[in-house]
Amino acid sequence: MRKFLALLLILCMVFVFTACGSEESSEEPGDQSQETEVTEPEDEQETEDVQEPEDEQESEDVQEPETKDNLVDPADAPEDSSAPPTGDDKSIRGIPDLIDVLTYDDGDLMVLVNKYHGTTPDYRPTDMVPVDPALATWNDLSLKEEAYDAYLEMYEDAKAEGFDLKICSAFRSYEGQKQLFTNAINSYDLAFAHMYSAYPGRSEHHTGLAIDITSASMEWGLRQDFADYPDGKWLYEHCQDYGYILRYLEGAEDITGYMYEPWHFRYVGKDVAKEIMEKGITLEEYLGEA
Repeated sequence: MRKFLALLLILCMVFVFTACGSEESSEEPGDQSQETEVTEPEDEQETEDVQEPEDEQESEDVQEPETKDNLVDPADAPEDSSAPPTGDDKSIRGIPDLIDVLTYDDGDLMVLVNKYHGTTPDYRPTDMVPVDPALATWNDLSLKEEAYDAYLEMYEDAKAEGFDLKICSAFRSYEGQKQLFTNAINSYDLAFAHMYSAYPGRSEHHTGLAIDITSASMEWGLRQDFADYPDGKWLYEHCQDYGYILRYLEGAEDITGYMYEPWHFRYVGKDVAKEIMEKGITLEEYLGEA
């Protein structure tokens, strides 16, 4: 009997130890295993990848508009007490108030001198060279060197086509333009003079980049029917190849302020000339000044 009880006691102890061992080898609870795999919250990850706002990035690329120190307010420019009268017409067909005044030449081929943008009386373009008197109707004409070299090339090609061209006007001083405008007033009424001749300080001829071209077919004069002659047509069609544009277009009087002049050409360089002539626009329109 004692042996039976001892055996029974041993069996009970074995059963108890086996049950405890199975509990210790069980897996960790599910909620603990999930906590070890938890990643950072999405809102925290996004804050690490956030880029600077676009408006801040764009503000770094914005450039300040270029300011030219050779342009001054008209109120700061010297006045000419002996200048011809301007009249009461302040429109583009008359003499409007100036926006700014050019004090010196900085070499910019896109310089704009017209009824809104003038020059001081002592303005002189740089890099000037004399025009060969044999190629002009007047002595002592001059032009900026780059513009003159381009004209010589155009002249030689026109000559090869059988055209006989001459320059009848190039650079004009303030005093020279004053005399021409005064003559226009004396010959015509003031309103016509404003469309026919430039007021001193507002002539494109002050830049040394503009020329008036005549020919033997015009008997060395300037007439609007020049555009109907073979040499006038050739100049219109080919001037862009040499960096020139026809400056005062027919029908653009309310943009340029001047009557149609098929003889007045302006040097701007080949690339710009090609664009302007192909589009049939004025220099003012090209520069956004129309």
